[in-house]
Parts: sequence; structure tokens; C-alpha cells
Amino acid sequence: MLASAPAIRLVLMTCPPDQAEQLLLQLLRERLVGCGNVVSGVRSCYWWEGQICRETESLILMETAPDRLPALLERAEELHPYEVPKIVAIDPSACVPGYLEWLSAVTRPAPPSEA
Repeated sequence: MLASAPAIRLVLMTCPPDQAEQLLLQLLRERLVGCGNVVSGVRSCYWWEGQICRETESLILMETAPDRLPALLERAEELHPYEVPKIVAIDPSACVPGYLEWLSAVTRPAPPSEA
């Protein structure tokens, strides 16, 4: 069964391939995300400073709880090497309830024993 209007945010971020896993691991350590996937070999084409650029990047897909989203966006931008990073949050329309419960639990600040 799916939960409608889930308490989850999906965040997409592109970055240099050699920095993707480290960025994701740091956000996990800080409990700003509960899970992330690094998709390597993404070909990005975009406008930058009046020119069309083409780069090979990694795409990081991350899930977080809605109340953690502002802190995640702020921290991801701080850690990111780009001047203007692509960090986009999406509000999914449905998700399985068990995943929502897990995500909510793991994105809380770490208990003192884990800090």
C-alpha cells in the first residue's frame, strides 16, 4: 500500500564524479539524508557564462524528511565545489509507508552514543 502525500523529499544534485561519494557520505554523517545513490557517467549540457558547456558529472539522488530539507539544501551548497550547484528538491506524490517511517527515524540528530 502507498502513502499519499508522503513526508519525504527527493533531492537531485550533480557534481564532479570524483567528489560525489564524499559529498553524499558527509550529508549522511550529518543525518541530513537517510539514503543516497550516486549515478556515474551523467552527461550534462548547460549554459554557463554565455556558452554551452558539456561535462561528465555524477548525479546524486537523496531522500530526506521535509523538516530536514532546509538544512540539507544549505549544507549541500556549502560543501559543493561549484559556484552555482544544481540542487533540486522534488515532492513525491506517493511512497511506501515503511520507507517513510525508516527515513524519518534516520534523519533525526544522532543520539549521544553515536555522535
